[in-house]
Amino acid sequence: MKKYIFCALLVLNTSAFVQAQDPAGTSARKFQWRKVTNDAFALGEKLEFQISWGLLEAGQASMKIENIETVNGRQAYHLVTESKSLPFFDVFYKVRNKDESWIDVESVCSLKYEKHQHEGSYIREEITTFDQIAGRFDLNEHVQGKDSVKKEGDIPEFTQDVLSALYFLRTLELEPGKEYYINAQSGDKSYPLKIVVYKKEKVHVPAGNFECFKLEPFLVGDSGLFRAKGRLWIWMTTDKRRIPVLMRSKIFVGSISAELKKIN
Repeated sequence: MKKYIFCALLVLNTSAFVQAQDPAGTSARKFQWRKVTNDAFALGEKLEFQISWGLLEAGQASMKIENIETVNGRQAYHLVTESKSLPFFDVFYKVRNKDESWIDVESVCSLKYEKHQHEGSYIREEITTFDQIAGRFDLNEHVQGKDSVKKEGDIPEFTQDVLSALYFLRTLELEPGKEYYINAQSGDKSYPLKIVVYKKEKVHVPAGNFECFKLEPFLVGDSGLFRAKGRLWIWMTTDKRRIPVLMRSKIFVGSISAELKKIN
């Protein structure tokens, strides 16, 4: 189950939506902070999910806006997601993961991202900072038992990390039949993503019944975030909060789903 039990929460690990641009020459670009209208989320929100593998409940996860902090002189929402396997699955493959993102309050783009990954005996720490003005990123990665790695490079404007992208998507005016584009960063790679909004559907999850948009992200180009994880569908409420209530991934070992069970 390595890499699969919690992939439903991490795609969007999952992914912001500005038209993809060529990052070449970004250090010389003229950058101006945008103003994104956000009626979807605010400080204090917490979403709790149950993670299932087929018919089996495999784990639990949460997504919350913990506080507002200052990052490089900018006000930023501090987002935290945590996922863990249930005791039964701990025996076979224990998962304790935590992802953190600091997203600019005004422009809703990533300023900093941290991944704390503990899956079985595999432990990995990653810290990435995004200089949106200069169009650069700096990444520090350490895998237990190996030397630390530092990387840097160019990024397009308003690049999103794999967590902040979901929150940016929530601010958009979604419509069935339309497509939305995003620049997303995972590790040291930037990936242009296309999000297709298929239709409206009524969805039942432990938290209740919701009218939702059914979405699917697609990779634009030849490589990227979703290649090894199969297809992913996301059901997001049609009201102004755009709450993700269901995420389902079809992979070669079956189906993984994350269902909303509580909204705080």
